[in-house]
Amino acid sequence: MQKEVSRAIKGTWILTIASLFSELLSAIYRIPLQNIVGDRGYFIYQQVYPIYGIFSVLALSGLPVVLSKAFAQQKNNAAKNNLLKRTFMLLIIASCVVTILLWMSSRYLAFLMGDPRLYLEVRAVSLTFLLIPFETSLRGYFQSDLLMTPSAISQVSEQFLRIVIIIGSALLFGHGVIDVYRMGTLANAGAFIGGLLAVGLLIVTFVRNKNNFLAADQDDGTIKLEHGLALEIVLIVVFTGITIFYQFIDSFSMIRLLMHSGISLDQAEIQKGVFDRGQPLLQLGIVISLSFVSTIMPQLRETNRLEQNKKTISKMVRVCLWLSGAETAGLIALMPQINTMLFTNTNGSRTLSIYMFSIIIVSFINLLIAVTSGDDEKNLHKLVLFGMSLIAKVALNIILVPKFGIAGAALATVLSECVILFGIMTIYGFNRSFLSLDKGFIKALIKAGLVMAIIVKLAVVILSSGLVMTRSKSILLNVITIPIGAFVYLKLTKRWHILTKEEWEILPMGKYIIRFMKIEDKK
Repeated sequence: MQKEVSRAIKGTWILTIASLFSELLSAIYRIPLQNIVGDRGYFIYQQVYPIYGIFSVLALSGLPVVLSKAFAQQKNNAAKNNLLKRTFMLLIIASCVVTILLWMSSRYLAFLMGDPRLYLEVRAVSLTFLLIPFETSLRGYFQSDLLMTPSAISQVSEQFLRIVIIIGSALLFGHGVIDVYRMGTLANAGAFIGGLLAVGLLIVTFVRNKNNFLAADQDDGTIKLEHGLALEIVLIVVFTGITIFYQFIDSFSMIRLLMHSGISLDQAEIQKGVFDRGQPLLQLGIVISLSFVSTIMPQLRETNRLEQNKKTISKMVRVCLWLSGAETAGLIALMPQINTMLFTNTNGSRTLSIYMFSIIIVSFINLLIAVTSGDDEKNLHKLVLFGMSLIAKVALNIILVPKFGIAGAALATVLSECVILFGIMTIYGFNRSFLSLDKGFIKALIKAGLVMAIIVKLAVVILSSGLVMTRSKSILLNVITIPIGAFVYLKLTKRWHILTKEEWEILPMGKYIIRFMKIEDKK
């Protein structure tokens, strides 16, 4: 059993590190991109990003996660291989239909986004959906055996090539070779080209290890699927990509709402570009929870070890929320400096600070959905909550954006996420026992985050007193204050016994941290 726990934890961190590296690349490339093309050029590229985001959810997180559960549920390799074939064929049909619909409706979608000239970008992104059958089925297949390395390598490789193409297109625009719309089209085409590389790597891995996946001749290849799987697939996909759906609403509504408040089209596009600065930070923040979910889900289907696995899952949930709390508090405390470091100025820092609350909220939602996804009776209620939150987002955008600008859009997103969070907790009568989250843990977590944020903020005020904030000075402040915040958070966690010794061990280099911090179990 201990070996299985170690394997699960190792798999979690392989995928987490790969995802963090990918999202770090995703955050880093936005620096030269925004610096070269400006906030309006950044808007032109970013406006169709939610369509790519939906592809990303389907190919990287949502579908692989739920398929890994279905594969793990099969009793032998023959059944798994049959499920792989059927899944692949269904996804081929669905992906072709989606690609054709997006391609044919590209002009209309671009018009709804506020700029008809974006239609070529929509078409470029639509091609990525043709890759979903390959990426989704193979990643789910590997992850069902807690083999996270193939997913990790393909994910990093895909992102790296995509970023090379994006930066190349920005440089072409910067040298006057192409206009801003061709830049956006070429940059978004990088997703399809990078995806081709990922597909190639996954296929090569599968072929090289095919002997491990072959079934014995006498194996029964009957596929076993649990009741309510279709609803569960929809549930996992929409909730792992929840932030993308809010961004989708912003893409279709924010420009018009900003213009309704009296801002010109050019200024509205610049403001939307500033708002979009928060997306890579948010994605980077929720990577950890999605990686934990990817490891938790297959374990929920191993019924012969379900009770033992639940203990491991409970530890993972607590560690994940602890990390998400640190990220949220740290980013809010350092937002002006992080904003300047990444994007040269502090424009929209208040908006981005509000937006960062989504990290802890969405992480909590992802964990709740993962652990309760097998509850068929309540899954439909959760989808209703999702629909209600989207309606709330649209309504709140209409109310808040004309009055508060892009800060209103950020607040609308956070409040809409709270609709889901409190709705799910209400469905379960605010019972936290199945997550091992007692009131003491939650209170201590909030308190540690607040204290850490205050200390970091004070350190920034003291160190930056009398200085004119520049990118280089912001980098220096972040280099100094981030370790201070991390040390304070670790000390408070130890003092208030927020994590058990076993939970500390889940962290990367956990044993070294335990030794360095001299951590012992609470008596």
